[in-house]
Amino acid sequence: MGILTTDALVMDRVRSFLSSDFGIRDLGGQPIGRIVTEGSTASRMFMGNRQLAVVDADNSLLLRVDDIPNLGLDRFEVTDGWGQPLAQIVKEFTFLKKSLRVELATGPVLRLEGSVFDREFTVTGPGGPAATASRSWPGVARAFLGRERYVLGFVPQVPVPEKLGTIGAVLALDMIRAKQRNNG
Repeated sequence: MGILTTDALVMDRVRSFLSSDFGIRDLGGQPIGRIVTEGSTASRMFMGNRQLAVVDADNSLLLRVDDIPNLGLDRFEVTDGWGQPLAQIVKEFTFLKKSLRVELATGPVLRLEGSVFDREFTVTGPGGPAATASRSWPGVARAFLGRERYVLGFVPQVPVPEKLGTIGAVLALDMIRAKQRNNG
């Protein structure tokens, strides 16, 4: 079983000074992949975690999310395991909610939207709802240790590009939150 063959992902993050890695499990608790922080140590020290890679259970690279330095709205590039463009993710200006536009290289546009409190999100695509994501409070002790959990549930038979774009959007959202936390 791997990331692309399940309709629910539990992503547990362990944040440290220079990384923001995740373990990915299915709902039964079986490990099916991981998310690792990439980029040089020097760039992570000065600019934060700006590149994450999603690796499947068989150690194959599924996608990479890059936070591209720019002025204005946050913009992220998502590439597949071979370095080919998969999506562009742009943070949209909104009032009292979070919104990301995911422009897939295959054409469709997805939208991730959530509440001002950053707990519940929905992803819609050309065919309607594609996924839901929730961020759970791990408790004081686990939060202090830099742990957090995202649960991502996909609509059955969601196309692979939409699934990968959704995973990329959740990671982009997490990177945006980290930047806001560090700048606030």
